[in-house]
Amino acid sequence: YLILSPFQALRIRPLGGKKWTDVSQGRIDPTQPYRCFVRDASGKKHLDQFIDIFFYDGMISKEVAFGSLLKDGNVFCDRFIQAYQASNRRPQLLHIATDGETYGHHKKFGEMALAYALKGGISSRGFEIINYGAFLKRFPPTYEAEIDEGPKGEGTSWSCSHGVGRWREDCGCSTGGRPGWNQKWRKPLRETLDLLRDELSIIFEREGGEIFKDVWEARNGYIEVILDRSSMSLNRFFGRYGVEGLNQEGRIKGLKLLEMERHALLMYTSCGWFFADLAGLETVQILLYAARAIQLAEELTGQEIEKNFIQNLSQAKSNLPEMGDGSQVYQRLVKSRSVTLDRLVNHFVISTLFDDGGKEKKIFAFQMERMNYERMEKNNSLLALGQVKVTSEIIPEPKEFLFGLISSAKGIFRTWVSEHKDVLDFNLLKAKCLESFGKNEEKVMGVLTSLLGNRIFTIRDIFKEEKQAIFQKLIKEQLNEHRRIYAELFDRTKETVEALVREGLEIPYEMRVAAEVTLSDRLLYEVENLEKDFKTTMERAEIDKIIDEAREYGFQLRREEPAMILSGLLKERMEILQETMGRYRSTSPEGDKLKTEKVEEVIRLLDLVEQWGFKLRKEEAQGMMDEMLKEYVLGLERSWWGEGIERPFPTNLILLAEKLDFNMERFSKMVNPTISKTRS
Repeated sequence: YLILSPFQALRIRPLGGKKWTDVSQGRIDPTQPYRCFVRDASGKKHLDQFIDIFFYDGMISKEVAFGSLLKDGNVFCDRFIQAYQASNRRPQLLHIATDGETYGHHKKFGEMALAYALKGGISSRGFEIINYGAFLKRFPPTYEAEIDEGPKGEGTSWSCSHGVGRWREDCGCSTGGRPGWNQKWRKPLRETLDLLRDELSIIFEREGGEIFKDVWEARNGYIEVILDRSSMSLNRFFGRYGVEGLNQEGRIKGLKLLEMERHALLMYTSCGWFFADLAGLETVQILLYAARAIQLAEELTGQEIEKNFIQNLSQAKSNLPEMGDGSQVYQRLVKSRSVTLDRLVNHFVISTLFDDGGKEKKIFAFQMERMNYERMEKNNSLLALGQVKVTSEIIPEPKEFLFGLISSAKGIFRTWVSEHKDVLDFNLLKAKCLESFGKNEEKVMGVLTSLLGNRIFTIRDIFKEEKQAIFQKLIKEQLNEHRRIYAELFDRTKETVEALVREGLEIPYEMRVAAEVTLSDRLLYEVENLEKDFKTTMERAEIDKIIDEAREYGFQLRREEPAMILSGLLKERMEILQETMGRYRSTSPEGDKLKTEKVEEVIRLLDLVEQWGFKLRKEEAQGMMDEMLKEYVLGLERSWWGEGIERPFPTNLILLAEKLDFNMERFSKMVNPTISKTRS
């Protein structure tokens, strides 16, 4: 079956009927499925070839995506009830179609409204939650539908009123643009990708014909491997789609071809055209997919493919003058982010300079293993030499690389990387570099260039995801020295600051900066100690003093990192509470006392966090509280009907739930002993 927009329907009629009813412009009834028959070139309908279609409720979907329906779970559920047609006696399917990211990303707490609806809000209103397949099986279509074929018969879509123009031309549909912008870049982008797709298809058919029985069947069946990349899954896949007697080398080539085709499909991801500009995040992402497909194709064939691709792409122009055309966007935003094996080695080498010397590390889908390593420091210079094996989880073809890294006052890091060849081994590399290290840096650089080539990586080439963390480690000593100086200045000028404030004078900028940096550092230190030893840290009360001092003098504190730690501490305390509640299910003096204490600890933490002015992420804690309350209610209901024993309930749990933003009015009445006795 298909799920389509109501605006994609053209006309309907009862199955076997003759008279059509026009339902264009979104006028179709979305509460039932429809059958769409396949027609041949002459227009003849084939009764044995059809697909069933559900047209989602466009009005409610729009209210969810762009309105305020998700602000209240009850309002969300009631909106479906309003759509129910009481006068219509047949079964009705009430359904919507929206982006998954609507719930919680675009609409904050929208996932809670959805969870409420699915967990009981809908069923408590007398409706059954069902999926499309089950509904279709129980209530097959009684109407035939024809869909709108769009302008020039090229098709229609959910999100473009011009058929499918949004994905290939400047049709007028876009999201996030500025006044005066256009989307003329779509046409050359589409044409460039189409040309690349055709070139890759030729390579796939030519090279893959030696590996697969049917290349396109293998391409379609590759989903089995994408979902399960175990050796058993690979054996099963090549046993089904590979030619007989295929060796490991052939398998590796086959996987490269399939990955090339996978990325050729990914480069057509819808959102690449959906938004406003060629240099947008989503369009850059599909160009990254194209770049990976090109990288694999060039590796497989030795052909130069990227040059023509960039030339064709240059016809697309960004709306941002500083971004230029497609070739500039590609060079600046795509090539700089492409993952190559030598760049992976550089990232591994620099990132492991700061750890405890671990030999292995996983970076993205690559397993890195350090086979040989030598690190030397002399005269404020660093030399690191090594041999690394890189193995992809996707294409399990191990490759070895030799590297040399130097760091000195002239440059933070420079890394030479070369694939390991038989003509050069690690020991020779080490011996040659040691001859000149500590004496002449230029000579060491010359040796590395002569042995490993002239491709030099720097800290700029490490991947964005870890760049900031690595840089922080790199300048840790300098930062600590600055913090020490700030702390000394803060402590030395404290009385002066107090005097200035008493006299109503402004605190000098330099003194304010020293105070804010120092107090922020001390706050983080105390919060970290709170995580390690809650009781002792609270007894010292240093956090209260820091917060009070900042408030008194109007100092701005860095709160992001302490808030993350406190959020983690809240989650940890709630997990302990939930585990304690589960362990002591029946009444006992020891268990009741322990549960009350654990609840009190969380309440105390929340009170302190509020007192200190932190905003925490409570979602996970709220989820655990919801589970505990529901478990208690279930036990309570069973006890009412004589099917079980009422579980003991800590009296302070209701207060904790309220502090976690639960409305406990109904629940408080349920746990009231007098009500419980009356029910029993």
